[in-house]
Amino acid sequence: MTAHKGLCLLVLLFGCLLASAANAQPQEQAEAVLEVSYSGVDGQLASNVESYLGILEYSGQVAPSIFRVRFLARRGEAEIKQALRPFGYYHTEVETDVRETGDEVSVNYTIELGQRTRVRTLDIIIDGSLADDDAYQQLQKRFPVKIGEPLLHADYERIKSMLRNLAAERGYYNARFTEQKLQVELSDASAHISLTYASGERFRFGEVTICCNHLSSEFIERYFQFEEGDLFHTRDLLDLQIALAGSDYFESVEVAPLWQEAKAEEVPVSIRVTANQRDFYQIGPGYGTDTGARLTLGFDRRWVNDRGHRLSSLLRLSQLQSTGFVDYIIPGKDPARDQYSLSGEVIDRSYEELDSTLYRASVRDTRHYDTWQRSYQISYLREDFRFGTATRETSSFLVPSAEVSYVSSNLDPSNRNLVDSGFRLSARLQGASDSALSSASFVSLTLSGKAVYSLNEQWRLLARAELGGMNTDDFDEISPSLRFFAGGDHSVRGYAYQQLGPTNAEGVVVGGRYLGVASAEVDYLVAPNWRVALFTDFGNSGMDWSMTWKQTYGIGVRWLSPIGPVRLDVAQAIDEPDKPWRLHLTIGPDL
Repeated sequence: MTAHKGLCLLVLLFGCLLASAANAQPQEQAEAVLEVSYSGVDGQLASNVESYLGILEYSGQVAPSIFRVRFLARRGEAEIKQALRPFGYYHTEVETDVRETGDEVSVNYTIELGQRTRVRTLDIIIDGSLADDDAYQQLQKRFPVKIGEPLLHADYERIKSMLRNLAAERGYYNARFTEQKLQVELSDASAHISLTYASGERFRFGEVTICCNHLSSEFIERYFQFEEGDLFHTRDLLDLQIALAGSDYFESVEVAPLWQEAKAEEVPVSIRVTANQRDFYQIGPGYGTDTGARLTLGFDRRWVNDRGHRLSSLLRLSQLQSTGFVDYIIPGKDPARDQYSLSGEVIDRSYEELDSTLYRASVRDTRHYDTWQRSYQISYLREDFRFGTATRETSSFLVPSAEVSYVSSNLDPSNRNLVDSGFRLSARLQGASDSALSSASFVSLTLSGKAVYSLNEQWRLLARAELGGMNTDDFDEISPSLRFFAGGDHSVRGYAYQQLGPTNAEGVVVGGRYLGVASAEVDYLVAPNWRVALFTDFGNSGMDWSMTWKQTYGIGVRWLSPIGPVRLDVAQAIDEPDKPWRLHLTIGPDL
């Protein structure tokens, strides 16, 4: 018994010694980190390899067991080969090196791309009327796959997408692929493409129904660029939706083909509209450096009758110039592009020793032609005016005029009011005869242009110019609104509004027969929606072209607001350094 107890104590003591020895050893070894790398590819190939290579999910983390790492490494070889096949590399060789060190497990792939597969044959068969469609003939020239070029699976898929998109756009509703084959011959690294596209017949426009319309259907139909029975094109429906949505008659517009109701290769079209608020009011204070503080009151009747006639009116009261304006607008044959208007206007101005009240009534015909616009107008105006302390005079004119403008621009995709690059050109010709309700005969021509050019994402160059000239035998009878002046926010910054021009004996600017203005500007994007600018302006008006041109320079800040750039400029006249810097505030698009 005593021996048994002694043996038990001996065993217990030995166990305690083992436990103490175990506790004296480190708890665990440091965990190894998995590092994965590859060589032999870069750019787009490398990006695709990384998207396929599953073992990269573990890179930089604690390594799995070595058996798991070797399994993932072997699987990675197949994944790399699969990642490179869409680029035509079907003969890729991959060597894998797996190594263990004390604190790292590394996996490195060495990639040999091998011979690249090239397109040997390309057979595209169109079964149906799409084969004779001019749009398909043009599309063929843009196919990205060419015989002899390297095989790219993405380009092969692009051809199929291009055909599907063309068919959907042009009304081949039943179109489908009956054969889609991409065959790769490994023996000679060649690819053979065969596509057969059964387009069927092209559909035509069927009956058009208009729901919930508060205007006459006959008026809405004038927006249509297609008729029932015309060949279908989604662009016609998109143009119709844009035109109706931009008309201001509707709060919402939905134009859709009813393919589920199509029959006999005709598809009906549904137009659903919701009326906008009929009356629109506006009231608000404002400030312009050419006009001073101002208050604006406006009223628009978006439709006067079911034929889409509109009424717009505005009263703007300011320190230097107050304006009352009424415009009655009659849509033309194509309401989205053409309109006629009858307008009445009263402008009362008092600044820089000019006191003038202008009454004007006008009839105008305006047409839009994509990037072109032209306007014919005939106005009767009567102006009572006085320069300085001179006797108040009155002149009347019946003035026919014609104006054309051309605009080409690339707009900022995030804000349609911001211009990345583009230009605008305008010309205006007007005149009057003393034998036709006019105080004097004259003819004048004004040419103007603006341009914006982006050097890169930060830097832009901006330029503008305006030239004007008048021929008359009795300039003294020409009213101030028909003469040329320079100076102000949109002319020569650094001078007050219409401060530049010939003067009378009192030193009051009375305007001239000729005008010349030019501006050069560079701006830089310093932060999202903020630019800074440096500029110089030139210009003057005079009685002949020998007039002295004034020059100014200045700096500015631009806030790229949702309604267009808001510009705050300060400018100084170079030849009048004793005058203070002048502040200019403007809002509106660059063109």
